[in-house]
Amino acid sequence: MRTFPILVDLGYMLSAAMGVLLAGRVLGLPPILSYMVAGLLLGPVSGLLGPQDSVALFSELGIALLLFLVGLELSLARIRDVGATALSVGLVQVTVTTVAAAALSTLIGFGRADALVLGLALAFSSTVVVVKLLERSGGTGSDLGRTTIGILLVQDVVVVVALTALSGVGGGESGLKSLVDGITIATAGMAALAMAAAGGALWLLPRLLGWIAASAETLLVVSLTWCFAFILGAERFAISIELGAFISGLALAQLPYADELIRRVHPLANFFLAVFFVALGAGIDPDVARTLWPQAIVLSAFVLIAKPALVFGLLLWRKYNRQTAFLAGLTLGQVSEFGFLLVAVALASGVAGSAELASLIGLVGILTIGLSATLVPRGPAIYRWLTRLVTKSGLGTPRLVPPSAPGSHSEQLLPPVEGHVVVVGMNTLGRTLVRRLCERGEQVVAVDSDPLKLAGLPARTVFGNADSVVVLRRAGIERARLVVAAPQIEDVNALIAHRCHLMRVPVSVHAFDPSMVDELLEIGADHLMVPKLDGVPLVERELRRLGVMG
Repeated sequence: MRTFPILVDLGYMLSAAMGVLLAGRVLGLPPILSYMVAGLLLGPVSGLLGPQDSVALFSELGIALLLFLVGLELSLARIRDVGATALSVGLVQVTVTTVAAAALSTLIGFGRADALVLGLALAFSSTVVVVKLLERSGGTGSDLGRTTIGILLVQDVVVVVALTALSGVGGGESGLKSLVDGITIATAGMAALAMAAAGGALWLLPRLLGWIAASAETLLVVSLTWCFAFILGAERFAISIELGAFISGLALAQLPYADELIRRVHPLANFFLAVFFVALGAGIDPDVARTLWPQAIVLSAFVLIAKPALVFGLLLWRKYNRQTAFLAGLTLGQVSEFGFLLVAVALASGVAGSAELASLIGLVGILTIGLSATLVPRGPAIYRWLTRLVTKSGLGTPRLVPPSAPGSHSEQLLPPVEGHVVVVGMNTLGRTLVRRLCERGEQVVAVDSDPLKLAGLPARTVFGNADSVVVLRRAGIERARLVVAAPQIEDVNALIAHRCHLMRVPVSVHAFDPSMVDELLEIGADHLMVPKLDGVPLVERELRRLGVMG
């Protein structure tokens, strides 16, 4: 009988994660911290789970898919205005943090080489943790999200160079040649992947995805194939697969299919990331933790306090408002998963001599990631408390959100459209409504899962399934004056009516079957189109009643 140890390990991990998540809901623990606690129970406490290559593979896939999602949410238009800030703040932060952390490591008893490796490992923040925390708070598309992710991307590029350098040292002249060759190949690889992504976004992807977009399953498979092609390309050029996944997602983000892909890839990435955090907790050596806990606490305090303070000061220098700068610094206050890899490579190449460094950086990772997951969701409250404290002390009177000076960055992006009509479903009724409303001078956003039906409309269009909250929010449903649900799909119409009722947005629903009338009215529909042929005049009458049309 064939046995699959990975299935046993996954069974342990998922069972423990489920149990701790349920308990965490009662205790108010963040999901990330719950996953790590589950790992501690499986590894150091019970010994049921040890380091496995298969588990590490699942963890790597989770990180790669997460970076793919990050790329999908960041179109070039959204990140262009934070590019200079990300580059300057990211480079200065990594440099200063490395030097300061290395000096601190020397003071607490480490040799120069070990201290330098520790300083470099502590300089980077966790992309996995930051993105998950942003999803729970402001989202990756906010000013806070775009700024922190931009800084993380700069860190990722520095990590590639650092890993290449560590791999190439230790062999004299041959080591120097290996270092130069490695950096050259990595630089050429990043340039090649960026050019391939740009070419695909301009010429290949629009035609290919436009042809298959009507089939959601085919769209998902083709997009994941595109992602893994870049992962393999990154592996070929000896750069991080996460960077390859991000570049592939960024190319897709320039097309109107990103929202649908985000909705479908998100659950898959969540599964793999749960494995990553459980494996992180399971990898702690309890003997080393008992020996090195004083050094771990000192270094963790540095990561949680000094690194956020540095980011805060640098963003103020870049004219960000205080709250955004504070929250960005707090969000970046943890150790990166790349820090573990840096230490492992340094030990393998002979740069670092203390075998305890791996367990120490793992312990610092557990402490900083756990506390970061707890503190970041409470960031606005912490900022208000510190503001009151500073004000009472007489040291200053900082305002909670200072007025935006010219060139400064506000907390949120301006809404792209407001006071408009959202029409969902581009069947005959939906397309007719869009054209009639546009002819009357109304702002209209059309939503459909088939790009061919959106083609040629005189309105703004959003591609994706209307049962996705992400798609509806991209259409600006919460700022609309009216939403029209035109599909002949009972469940979709009922769901749209329910969400509009919760958001207190007037909604007109196509009740194509008279048996739906009572249910839709009970859900909260403000107006029903019955039958289909009377839809246009009825909607126009409703618009006039609401004051939308004259």
